[in-house]
Amino acid sequence: MKKVLLLSTISLLLPSTIFAESNTSNVIEIKIPEVPEVNVSIPKVEVHYNRPKEIVYSDRSIKFSKRVPPNYLTSEERYGKGGVGASLSHSKVMVGDVDKGRISAYLRADLIDAKKAKAKLKKAGFEVIATTPLDDTGELVSIVFTNDTLKKMASKKGKGYLATLRLLIDPKNKQISITNPLYLAKAFLQDEFKEEEAKKVLKALDSEFKGAKNSLDKLKFQALPKYTFMKGMPHFGDQKVVASGKDLKSKALKNKNVAFVLDLPNGSTLIGVKLGKKANVFPQRIGTNNAGMLPYPVLIEDGEAKILDPKYYLALMYPSLKIEGFMTIAMIPRAIKNDCKKVFK
Repeated sequence: MKKVLLLSTISLLLPSTIFAESNTSNVIEIKIPEVPEVNVSIPKVEVHYNRPKEIVYSDRSIKFSKRVPPNYLTSEERYGKGGVGASLSHSKVMVGDVDKGRISAYLRADLIDAKKAKAKLKKAGFEVIATTPLDDTGELVSIVFTNDTLKKMASKKGKGYLATLRLLIDPKNKQISITNPLYLAKAFLQDEFKEEEAKKVLKALDSEFKGAKNSLDKLKFQALPKYTFMKGMPHFGDQKVVASGKDLKSKALKNKNVAFVLDLPNGSTLIGVKLGKKANVFPQRIGTNNAGMLPYPVLIEDGEAKILDPKYYLALMYPSLKIEGFMTIAMIPRAIKNDCKKVFK
């Protein structure tokens, strides 16, 4: 019987011909067919790691239209290089009147000296009650004036601040600035505002200052009674009591820092306070062009001396003032209040 050496696992490593021994004379040759080479093309596989997808954020920035409103002025056109033309609004309506829902706080005109300005005010029917320098040089001057119509309009409780207007001699900007009676009447008289009376005063000014133009310092006319610089800031009604007592007027008359004392038909008294050095610096910081709001008005009425909250009055008389500008005079309102208190000590 022939013995055949079975293939083992090791035999797979031997050549293709394997010998199984039984006798040396008998050899059985087992041929294992060669496996043909198969040309298998293995496709190249690209390995992609599980990376997080790139986060694409949507653009939520505010897009501004390139369109501009009618009568738009660029910064260069608006502010220029100084002079009266740098702060004027050119309108076809009567100077000082409401134009497209907005009204200027001031009337601007070419620079004249104080003597000529007072002569023109008197010719227009006004009474000049004070001429007050507002700087160390004595060149920046506030001329305080009134007339019977103004005093009549101001003879209402809490409204006496309207009794005077101001004409500012401003050599730095080469102009004069006159507070607009229509602007102040709308702001101060609130529900008791009568347009015909305010326009009567405005026309008197227009008759004598024919070259005057509207300032660019404007606000919405209908918003003036409720005006505030921003939410949380004081309104007209948020007046501050700086003194109380029966002899307030007599104290004011004796104080050298009182620029004028004006009695009104309803028995109240309006005085103007010259501010100290600490408080009086704000025109140099935020603009001398609107400094005619000084001397600071104080109303004596029913045994109290009251002032408009400085944060309100400054914002009203500097309507173009931005929050950045307001921050530069952050300590001024308190200094103003303190100066007004000192008058009655």
